[in-house]
Amino acid sequence: MSEVEPSPELARELQATARMHVTQHEGCSVQWREWGDPEAVPLVALHGGHGTWLHWLRNVNAFAGKYRVLLPDMPGFGDSTDFDLPARDPARLNLLVQALRHGIEDQLGKQPFHLIGFSFGGLIAGKVAQNMPQIRTLTLLGSAGHGMRRPREVAMQNWRDFVGEERAMALKQNLEAFMLAGEADAHACWIHEQSCEKTRFYSKTYSHKPLLADALPDVLAPMLLLWGEKDVTAEPVKAAEFLAQNRQEREWMVIPNAGHWVQYDAASTVNVLLNYWLAQR
Repeated sequence: MSEVEPSPELARELQATARMHVTQHEGCSVQWREWGDPEAVPLVALHGGHGTWLHWLRNVNAFAGKYRVLLPDMPGFGDSTDFDLPARDPARLNLLVQALRHGIEDQLGKQPFHLIGFSFGGLIAGKVAQNMPQIRTLTLLGSAGHGMRRPREVAMQNWRDFVGEERAMALKQNLEAFMLAGEADAHACWIHEQSCEKTRFYSKTYSHKPLLADALPDVLAPMLLLWGEKDVTAEPVKAAEFLAQNRQEREWMVIPNAGHWVQYDAASTVNVLLNYWLAQR
């Protein structure tokens, strides 16, 4: 367990100190939270499916000491609004990508920045980075979109079928089965519940497809690929080698004893590693 302990109190503290921004695209309002020196190198981090900016709760302070940190709730997640389209309309994905590209350029112009994505947010980060020369680095954590077969399918409970304690238990069981290497603590359960309750975008439609693999040939920036050793969404070494394609500017690492939500499970390790790797670039 990391010494970086998140909690509702930490979330409230970060919310109180965040600089809030809203960008608009095709009728969707995207909420952004910002920390750190406004003159520092920008770092944009995208949360996963069934997520919000809270996926980075254990990482914000570690990054904000060196970077201008920008965390959106992606369209259809968290405090952002959604597109006026059916839940599984295929046009949603490109609209989401364009909304983020527009939001980034609205706030940063053509300024170079670091881009990080987790899980479904990794797939989205890869598509955002396509032919975008101001991407300084691309870091993908437990990324979806590699298109490779998962080592096993995880049975998930439909938590929306339950209420009260039964709903909380279903969410906890899903969290332990899919996201973490071990038992979910109260902090992880709180983050997961807050995030799931506000999710309207059906990311599973895209996560199993090779959309990230298809996008990466158009990304020239240095790249770091991270997986937790116990990630159930991929065979980490095979996925990393497949996406890295033996290209010198693409590095990868598997974090021991961590699950899919690697930046939570191994927060201190990930924080030190990313700050070191980004500082070299």
